[in-house]
Amino acid sequence: MAIAIALTLILIDGFDVAVMAYAAPSLSKAWALDPVTLGFLLSASLFGMAAGSIFLTPLADRIGRRRLALISLIIISIGMVLSIFSADAMQLMAFRIITGLGVGGMMANLNVLVSEYASDKRRGTIIGIYAAGYPIGATVGGLVAAPLIPPFGWHSVFVVGAALTVLMLTISWRFLPESLDYLLTRRPEGALLKINGILAKIGRPSLSELPALPAAVRQQSAVAEILSRATCFRTVALWIGYACLVAAYYFANTWTPKIVAAASGNDTLGVTIGVIANAGGILGCFIFSGLAIKYRSRPLLVWALGAAAVAYLLFGVVFTQIGVAVVVALFLGILTTAGIAGFYAVAPDIYTARARATGIGWMIGLGRLVSIIAPIMVGYLISGGWQPEKIFFLFAIPLAAAALCIVALGVSLKRAQSPAPATESVARSAPAI
Repeated sequence: MAIAIALTLILIDGFDVAVMAYAAPSLSKAWALDPVTLGFLLSASLFGMAAGSIFLTPLADRIGRRRLALISLIIISIGMVLSIFSADAMQLMAFRIITGLGVGGMMANLNVLVSEYASDKRRGTIIGIYAAGYPIGATVGGLVAAPLIPPFGWHSVFVVGAALTVLMLTISWRFLPESLDYLLTRRPEGALLKINGILAKIGRPSLSELPALPAAVRQQSAVAEILSRATCFRTVALWIGYACLVAAYYFANTWTPKIVAAASGNDTLGVTIGVIANAGGILGCFIFSGLAIKYRSRPLLVWALGAAAVAYLLFGVVFTQIGVAVVVALFLGILTTAGIAGFYAVAPDIYTARARATGIGWMIGLGRLVSIIAPIMVGYLISGGWQPEKIFFLFAIPLAAAALCIVALGVSLKRAQSPAPATESVARSAPAI
């Protein structure tokens, strides 16, 4: 139930964020927006998502995964409803920031909830399936936008997004369970009763009392853990790698429909390319999920990032050749979203349950702070006369850098798990004198 609801919620998040990209061609004509202003509009929700991930998600380690999910849904609902009534670009920008704030608090929190309800053996597979919800939602956004916007205007897609969000708020309020890991480590009031209620639903025996916590778990704060000497390098590698991937990912998701529409003179074709890329993202999550049954998530992530860099280079070469661009856009979506799923699968194992929401929330939040720059920067580059192919070439660089970060992360983990040097082993095994 937890994973099914989380999957549906991330689908709604994907719809609510991507709908701005699909509305951009119609909106820019209706309000006569220049590329720079449009770039700021496209980045507004990303700014809110960064703030939500940094400031809201860590609250899940204090107040619980379920409670934060409900708070985030309320914030998203408010932002989507207000967006419908925007009178100008500044108002819409403010309401998109509010929407992004809720989405940012929601996404990392749901990632943690799903990883905690997934088994150790199948975590990569389950998170891959969960991550598919975001591109599914983005694809649905395109499928809704294409027939709705021409007759009813850009407002129509925001109406649909608001209605879906309010519906899921109601369902989540009734059915979303709290995380067992949170209840066992943070122990809020009534924790034992809630734990036994969850255990009964999954066919496990009830507990007569809460198990004892290790002293290290009781004493160490979430921030102290993620920035400790043992974890700090892995934290930095993880955060930088994710930031590089998301910068490239959101450039493609926000600007590709507009770039293709401008190159072809056909707004509908731009939306179609965006839908195909997001459909590839769905496929990419399921491919990652299937491969994770047999292979470890970290090597899969490195291969996905390297191949995504190549796909960006290739799309920059062929995007004006529509038939070929459609195929490359599909692979571009497959590889970049597989990378997102890979980060979601790799990150939870680096932290304990006590610090997991904070660590992953800050990873996503700081990554988004970097990614905000991407759509805005592209607006300035296009205004300055840059050709679209050069922009795609440019964003292949952070994808390659992200792959190197995960390689470095793997080396650090292997060193931490390697056996002690032989001299130390001999010293420990020698009899006392």
